[in-house]
Amino acid sequence: MAKGKLCIDIGGTKIIFAIIDRPGHIIKSKRIDTPKSKDLFLKALSDNIKNYLEFSNGIINVSIAGRVDNNGKVIFSPNLPLLGFNFIKFMKSFSRKITVENDGNCFGIYQLYTSSLKKYKSGLAVVWGTGIGSSIIYSGKIYKGGGFATESGHMIYDYNTGKDIENAIGGKSIKQIYGINGLELHKLAEKGDKNALKAFEEIGRTFGLYLSSMMLILDPEIIVIGGSFVNSWKFMKESVYSVINDRRIRKKITIKISRGKFYVARGCYFIDEYENSNNKL
Repeated sequence: MAKGKLCIDIGGTKIIFAIIDRPGHIIKSKRIDTPKSKDLFLKALSDNIKNYLEFSNGIINVSIAGRVDNNGKVIFSPNLPLLGFNFIKFMKSFSRKITVENDGNCFGIYQLYTSSLKKYKSGLAVVWGTGIGSSIIYSGKIYKGGGFATESGHMIYDYNTGKDIENAIGGKSIKQIYGINGLELHKLAEKGDKNALKAFEEIGRTFGLYLSSMMLILDPEIIVIGGSFVNSWKFMKESVYSVINDRRIRKKITIKISRGKFYVARGCYFIDEYENSNNKL
C-alpha cells in the first residue's frame, strides 16, 4: 500500500482519520464519534494515530475545531474537552512533522487550492456543522489578523443574553431549540412537514443575518459554504437570500455550496505546504 500524509479532522461531533497520498486521493479513512471527556478523547486519538502511522509518510496534519497558541496550548475549544491542554506537545509524541490548523482555515485552504475560489481576490469560506467555522481569503491568502482570525461563529447574535451565532443555529444548539437534531429535522422537511420547513426558514433567516454582517465587514466577491447543513440548503436558500436582499448590501453576491465528504480533512493535506510557502499562516 502506498503511503501518504495522515490527515486528521477533529470536530465537535466526529473525528476523521485519513491517509492521503495526493490532492483529493484518500487511501484509507475512518470516522469515529468525538469523545466528550478529555481522557477518552486523548485515548481515542492516540489509539487511532498509532493504527494509522504505519500507512503514513511521517507527516501528520491536523484540523481542530478550536485555536492553538504559539506554545502549543489550546486556548479556545467550545466543542472539545481540550481547553488549556498542550496539544502540540501531545502530537509530537507521534511525529516531529506536525502541523495544526483551525478547521475553518483548513476548509478555506481546501477551497483556495482546489476550487474556483482561487479565481477571486477576496472570499469567505464557512463550514457549518456542530459549530460555525470560517476563513477569510484576501489576495489569495488566508487572513489571520494577529494570529487567530476568524471566529465569526462567535459573533454576538443577541446582545441582551450575549448568545452568539453558534448558540442560535449551530448544530449543537438545534436540538436544544427545536427538540430534534439537524438530521432528523432534515428528514421531516423532506417529507413536507410544515413545522420542519418553518424551522429551516427561521434558521435560514438567522444565517442570512450572519452572512449579511460578514458581507458588510468584508465585502467578499464570493462566499463558499460547506458542512453538514448544506444538505438542507434547499430548505433555507430562499430565506437566506431574502434577508441579504432586504438589507440591500449588494445587488448580487455569488454563494457557492460545497458538497461532498472529507473536504476539511482534504484541506489538511495542504496545510504543511501552505505554512512552508510564502503564504505562511
